[in-house]
Amino acid sequence: MPPLGSPSTTGNITLFEYEDTDGLTEREIKLLSRFSKIHGIEILRPILRQGKTSFQARQYVGILRLGRRTLQILPKVYRSQDRELGEQEAARNLLMMLDYAGHLGIRETHLAELNKSKDWFEVLIHFFALNLKRQWIKGPSRSYEPIDASLSVLKGKWRFSAQIRRPEQKHQFAVTYDEFTQDNLLNRVFRYVVEGLLQLTRDHQNHQMLSELRYWMDGILLLPVVTSQMAQNICLTRMNQQYEPLLNLARLFLDRIGLELSASDQTAFAFVFDMNQLFEGFLTGFIQRHRRDVLPTSLQDCQILPQGRQAVLYLAQTQGRPVFRLKPDLVFRQNHAYPLLIDFKYKELKPANHKVGIIEADFYQMYAYLNRFNCPQVTLMYPQTSNFTKPIRFRFSLESGLGNITAVTVNLLKDLSTKQTKQDLITELNQIFEDTDG
Repeated sequence: MPPLGSPSTTGNITLFEYEDTDGLTEREIKLLSRFSKIHGIEILRPILRQGKTSFQARQYVGILRLGRRTLQILPKVYRSQDRELGEQEAARNLLMMLDYAGHLGIRETHLAELNKSKDWFEVLIHFFALNLKRQWIKGPSRSYEPIDASLSVLKGKWRFSAQIRRPEQKHQFAVTYDEFTQDNLLNRVFRYVVEGLLQLTRDHQNHQMLSELRYWMDGILLLPVVTSQMAQNICLTRMNQQYEPLLNLARLFLDRIGLELSASDQTAFAFVFDMNQLFEGFLTGFIQRHRRDVLPTSLQDCQILPQGRQAVLYLAQTQGRPVFRLKPDLVFRQNHAYPLLIDFKYKELKPANHKVGIIEADFYQMYAYLNRFNCPQVTLMYPQTSNFTKPIRFRFSLESGLGNITAVTVNLLKDLSTKQTKQDLITELNQIFEDTDG
């Protein structure tokens, strides 16, 4: 494939997975090299083409910023002859995939921002800032937080051990009391993310909203460091459950960008996702959210366990310790039985091949799942690509007679933000499960 783009100090570049560009300047190449060494991730790989160095996108999709340049990398399945249309559809669907994988609460109306020349990363910032602003206007989340203080009157719990260590302050009581305040961990996470995004956004409207939020949140303590794990540990209650989508998005920003407010050099950063994980996360989230319409009657009562959580099995033991844990992407458990296991593979099948292009190692992995879980059916789900228009439904009956391994494709080659296409996907998945059940 010929390289895309040409050297320039301005202008953005859009690539699909595994496309390449020779449009980076020497400074941008140095920034890319430094970024890759620091973070240990190769988003663009240098390749030689006709004696000239180009940079090829890998399996990561998202945003890469190198100085003034922004590179947008989109899922390869949406590459089409009409490039502009393919880019628009890919950007919209990337946001919808993130929504289902991370429960972000994105709606079709939010995607209208993509039509205003924003890249999808700026759309995510816009969504976060706009919805946090709306919630803050209604009233920030408040909770009872323990406060340690020295007071002239006894209030709350008297910390006597602390009191006797400070005889010079015998006229003051060392106490701990609860205060109903907005300066809590949830709002501190939001404050930290607001500060970080202010450094990254290049959109005037986003910058304005984030600046307003910073002013409103002046009474919230700005922590020196906030990690995604800190956000993960926050337990929401019925009183602040409405903040869940915003907390999920804040966690996403913290996890993917690693916001560091002390860093003065923000000339290079990436907000990217491994498409293998995103494909799995999207379909897992979609099946869970629409399980009543997707699953046949026989599976309605099943527990759905992503990554085999709460269904831990191993292939062997050594010295009394289990080894080689099995982790199917999606486990269906009914009482103590496992009627179905699913694994998602972001790879292209080859319908003309008698093995349908399934890699042998993947098939052996499914065979191990089937035997160890004593499961009658394992399904491999692949994305449908533009190279073939008809869905693949291929069943392998095992020689042992113990069960079946099925390979299917799922059609995501449409605008996933509309109600009709979501219904089409629900219908397709339901048919796949019905055929599997049969």
